[in-house]
Amino acid sequence: MGRSTIISYAIQKCINITLDQEIITSKINIYRGKVTNMKQKMNKLYREIAETVNEMIPVKWGEFYFYAQISESGGGTYFFYNTPENRQSFNYSVKIPINYAIEKDEYKINKRKLFELSDELRNVFKDNQQELWYSFTMSLESSGDFKIHYDYTNWLDTEYSFSDQMIIWKNKYLGEVPNDENYKALIEKYYIEFPNNPI
Repeated sequence: MGRSTIISYAIQKCINITLDQEIITSKINIYRGKVTNMKQKMNKLYREIAETVNEMIPVKWGEFYFYAQISESGGGTYFFYNTPENRQSFNYSVKIPINYAIEKDEYKINKRKLFELSDELRNVFKDNQQELWYSFTMSLESSGDFKIHYDYTNWLDTEYSFSDQMIIWKNKYLGEVPNDENYKALIEKYYIEFPNNPI
C-alpha cells in the first residue's frame, strides 16, 4: 500500500466518525446539513494536512504525529515521524532540510502550508460557532490508523511555556522520558494538575 493510498484510506475512515461532544456540544442545536458540511470541510483539511506531511518526509515512514497551535495572534506547527526500521526513534521535522539536503525555501513553503491549513481548520470551527481549540494533534500510521485530538486548554493563562508544552507533548505521544530531573518534575506536575491529560 503506497503512502498516498494509506492517507486516503485513513481519512476516508475518519469521514465516518460521528462528531462527538468534543466538536459539537449538546447545548447547540445545529441542522444536519450544516453538520455534514462541517464534517466534509474538516476531513478535506485532514487529508490535505496528512498529504503535505507525507510530501515533506523524504523517506518511507511508519508513523507520524503532527501538532498545530493556532490563535488569533499566530501559532506554529511541527511533526515527528519514525521509520519502519526504527519505530522507537522519532525524527523532528525541523531537521529534515539538514539531514536530507533539502532546499530550505521548499521546506518553508510546505511548513507555511501546514500552518495555513491548520488555521483554516480553526476557522471551520469559528464559522460554525463551535468552541475554539488551542491546539490539535493528528497521528497517522502506515497501517492506515488515523487519530485526531483537540486540546481546549488555554495554556497562555498557565505557567506552562510553549517549550514546557512540547516536553509534555513528546512524553504523551512519543513516549519520550527526559533525562533532566527538572523536565521529569515538570511532567509529574502536569499530570497532577491536569489528570485528564488534555494536551
